[in-house]
Amino acid sequence: MAKYYDINDISIEEEHVLVTFQKAASGVGIDPGSESDFIETGSKVELPFWLAHELKLRQAVSVNVPSYFNQKVRV
Repeated sequence: MAKYYDINDISIEEEHVLVTFQKAASGVGIDPGSESDFIETGSKVELPFWLAHELKLRQAVSVNVPSYFNQKVRV
């Protein structure tokens, strides 16, 4: 359960990352600019981090790490 005032929980929920779909998905309605609910393989979409993380665990997307999150920062 998320802690209401925990800055880490807040940032995880609000941070968007760019993902590339590795599998086609239908009925998702993720891309607001699209007229259909179908996302083709190779489509790039910005998703909340929590959703990108779950889809990455299912090997449905690859996450494009933001440039400011380089190797120096991760150590």
